[in-house]
Amino acid sequence: MINNHTNVTLGEKVYVAPFAQLNATNAPISIGADSNVQDQVKITASGTGVQIGERVILAHMAVVKGAAKIGTQGSTGPFTDPVTNAQFSNTNPETFLAFNCEIDGATIQRNTVVNFLSRVGPGVTLPAGKVVLPGKNITTNLQANSGILGKVANLTQADVALMEGIIEVNEAFAQGYTELARADLTNVTGINYAPTTFFNSGGLPEIGGIPTRDPSYPNRIIGNITFQDSLTTLNHNLGNSISLRADEGEPFNVGSIAGMANDVVFHALETTSLTLGNGVGYGPRALVHGGRQVVNGVANGPETSIGDAVGLGPNSVIFRSSIGNRSAIGQRSAVFNSTLAPRTFVRPRVIYADNGSLIARVEW
Repeated sequence: MINNHTNVTLGEKVYVAPFAQLNATNAPISIGADSNVQDQVKITASGTGVQIGERVILAHMAVVKGAAKIGTQGSTGPFTDPVTNAQFSNTNPETFLAFNCEIDGATIQRNTVVNFLSRVGPGVTLPAGKVVLPGKNITTNLQANSGILGKVANLTQADVALMEGIIEVNEAFAQGYTELARADLTNVTGINYAPTTFFNSGGLPEIGGIPTRDPSYPNRIIGNITFQDSLTTLNHNLGNSISLRADEGEPFNVGSIAGMANDVVFHALETTSLTLGNGVGYGPRALVHGGRQVVNGVANGPETSIGDAVGLGPNSVIFRSSIGNRSAIGQRSAVFNSTLAPRTFVRPRVIYADNGSLIARVEW
């Protein structure tokens, strides 16, 4: 949704995903070429507006507000990789705002990452070559610059490779969905096809055993997703502005849904799938994202899955993780690169990562 179209400028190959909100009522929004605005992203401009440069990733649920500059300036290196100690430059730079993060009137330079469930506050500049750690709240420039304070780390070559892959996929989305729309505008609404790309086979969802296409459906359900529930049951159990997209990774297998609140997102990295159990409850703005767990530096571990009778709290994030039966994930918490045993409870505002080797609080 775009408020005040005349105040919004989009560059070439910009992908804007379902239910993203660009509010330029009070100030302009500009987004440079090859950038992407993913599902449920909220951009609300004020003051001098929001300026987003080229090759900027706004991942699912990211929030940008106030007068913000993202990826419009900053060094291309050289940087020193803290893992390998090698020096590297990135002359075609990216900027990555990860899941459920918030940028409030800040400047985020190029070659940076703002991690999931983290925040950068008013007047702060995050310099090139820095990564905000998950759940951290950056309120001063000292915090943004100094790793000693435990809120930022240095950019790695692996970070750059991940960003380059995300940009490539979303450029393919921009082209693929444009081609679907040119063939028939009803191809890009409701329950519908995924575009056929180098990483996805296309195809339609199967709901209650029936391949289904319904362009008038109020939520977006896309691609190779199989639902145990019938369409009638989904109508009763799903909220609004929901985006379930098997247009990158596939297939998704979804058991019976106990309830799904507004603004929920399912997605997966290319070549990965999602398996979701029976009786799962999904809170508002919950994100379930497919990906393989990283083991000894290699993403060859188990894929994202959720067991039976699991509850996901509002603004929770599940990524590269398996959640055991009858577990519960608290509000604004994230489970990353982990396997949780049955009946595990993750408290609200907690980052649980790498099978418990990192447990930290969300600071805001």
